[in-house]
Amino acid sequence: MGRAALFMVMGLGIAMGTISYNISGTTERALENNYTYYKYMYARNLARTAVHATLRGYDRNEDPDTTQVVSFADGEYQILSAQYSASPRDTVWLTAEGRFADTSYTMFVKLYRTTKPFPSVRSAIGIRASPITFDLIGQPSIDGRNYNADGTALTGSGDQPGVGVISSADSTAVMDEEAATSGDNIQGATEVQVDDSLANPADYIQEYLSNADYYLGPGTHGGTYGTAANPVIVVCDSPADTNFKVKFSGGTVGYGILAIRGNVEISGNFEWYGLVVVFGTQNVVNFGASGTPKIVGGLIVAQPGDGAASLTLKGTGANGKVLYSSAALTNARNIGKLRYYQIVYWYE
Repeated sequence: MGRAALFMVMGLGIAMGTISYNISGTTERALENNYTYYKYMYARNLARTAVHATLRGYDRNEDPDTTQVVSFADGEYQILSAQYSASPRDTVWLTAEGRFADTSYTMFVKLYRTTKPFPSVRSAIGIRASPITFDLIGQPSIDGRNYNADGTALTGSGDQPGVGVISSADSTAVMDEEAATSGDNIQGATEVQVDDSLANPADYIQEYLSNADYYLGPGTHGGTYGTAANPVIVVCDSPADTNFKVKFSGGTVGYGILAIRGNVEISGNFEWYGLVVVFGTQNVVNFGASGTPKIVGGLIVAQPGDGAASLTLKGTGANGKVLYSSAALTNARNIGKLRYYQIVYWYE
């Protein structure tokens, strides 16, 4: 019995040693497999980072440097190739690679770039409010003919009405004011058009509030906002008092979208290329007689609930003008923050 017991103990010892060795080997292989998967996933995420960084630069009209290796989070990524469709460059092909430790990961993507919903501007000035007070003083100019992006020349096509309103009574008010002045302040495909489908800012304004590049309070403002190559979103907003007055005076140049809640006075050497939206509970828009206030693109004056609004344009000669421009509006529509990408294919 002693010998049998000894053999049994020895057998159990050998068995337990074998089991322990197998468990240890299994643990090591599991750890090795986990680390391999970790490296694979990390390299994959770095390749995705390369794609996202490139798209953000693309929205700022920056083309990627395919020779640049970017160090990031203990790894690196690189865009190996980048191609774009012809103007408006709405399709992009990218080859991206992420590298971590001894592991690399490559992905090939084709993306279609489009824009989020944007107000349909179908006149130089669209007034989605009723009843309206409409005053022309001096010789301001409202022109629905389609100008180029800087307002220096007509394109010869795509003309729109000078003023769009939502009721026949407001159309009459605009025409009566036009007739009471020189009779040629408003031009376009037609001088005035009734259009009850004019854009409602309630459908878009939250997007602008959330993505503003500049956020201005009440008071007098001026300066440069964006460029033709890099349009921006400027919001003048005072939630506590929607009737405050904003004034732009002196030298002001802006490109993109200007959204103003409340009343605004535009004077001095003011130039805006793109879309201007004035919204709130009581809207009063005054173009001052001094300086050369100018909007190239489109102006929407609106009440989210289609309440009353007031628009006064003052000016003599070339002062106080609103010129319709589909090109300037397209530039505003293509602000990077308002764009998104649809995947055509994504191969990894």
